[in-house]
Amino acid sequence: MSDELTPIQSRIIKAAETLENEEIRKLVFQHGIMCQVGLPRSKQAERVFERSFKNASLRVEAGSIWNGSKWIEQPIPYGAKPRIALCYINTEAITKKDPEIDIGRSYADFCDRLGFSKGGSAFASLKKQMNALAACKMSFGFTQPDGKIITQKGVEPIERFEAWLSRDNKQPSLWPSRLLLGQKYMESLIEHAIPLPFEAIAALSHSALALDLLAFFARRLHTLEQPVRVPFVLLKEQFGQEYNGLDPLKDFKKKFLLELKQVKAIYPAAQIDQITGGMLFKPSPPLVKGPRKLPRIPAKKIPPPEIRAGGWEIKEETLTAFRVLCPRLDVYACKADFDSWLLTKEEPKDYQKAFLGFAKKWGKGKG
Repeated sequence: MSDELTPIQSRIIKAAETLENEEIRKLVFQHGIMCQVGLPRSKQAERVFERSFKNASLRVEAGSIWNGSKWIEQPIPYGAKPRIALCYINTEAITKKDPEIDIGRSYADFCDRLGFSKGGSAFASLKKQMNALAACKMSFGFTQPDGKIITQKGVEPIERFEAWLSRDNKQPSLWPSRLLLGQKYMESLIEHAIPLPFEAIAALSHSALALDLLAFFARRLHTLEQPVRVPFVLLKEQFGQEYNGLDPLKDFKKKFLLELKQVKAIYPAAQIDQITGGMLFKPSPPLVKGPRKLPRIPAKKIPPPEIRAGGWEIKEETLTAFRVLCPRLDVYACKADFDSWLLTKEEPKDYQKAFLGFAKKWGKGKG
């Protein structure tokens, strides 16, 4: 057998080494509710997903995105990508005290910021999950320490988003540079944000379950006053409702223990032991030390987006002319194709005029 480390093992070891030095590590934030009950880890057939455990509940409703001519139904966001994207978006809003988020000038830039691969089908997968995240609505339910039951309905994590609707998934020439978080979500986030080390999130980006376990332990272990026994049946209820095979509890237990090893490698101070029939959680030092009082972020309205790509923007009069030439067609998709086509041509003297000339031909047969 080869002693060479796998890419995942290398990432985890590097993350563990970085986390020992608090001065060089970066922090990101996740919503506290989603540290206890997270998004689905696999694709869902239904339009509504619910996950509840003890005093917290999450309800996610799939939404739709307008593509310029019709509404396109989106799936419920699932897997590791929307979890990591939310951490990045949350952090940008909190650290910059602004609900308007810069998500990079390009697809490659955004992937670099989140530690995602840029090869193969990565763009199509990321686009799908970001559109799903932007379109969905969430509702949070939780019980406060004083016994008061709180319900926050219709929370939109992302209020406004310039969707990635270019027809060619392999040509991400049109990239939205910003999005706006919903005010309800922002207020809830400020109240319940949990800090997590970015290096740990990046190291576990291959596994939604590992990300959920790390977030849960970061939120829970340092608040324990005494050891708590948790049977695997309850752990499956919280983290493994997707397991429905011949022996779902056995399948979940195997996966849980495998992912737990990776999480403990990154959070070695976590006092977690396997016992007969379950796990024993003990009071542990926090993953991120020090209290954090977060600023209140004011509501913000932003102007209509400029359509940018390759350094050019479409002027208002050009946009009006396009709508006359190509009614009901998507100007974003046309611009994406035009900018892709320009990559092999000389830069036009008059971009607006050249774009409209391209649009005349592009729109034929699409109406």
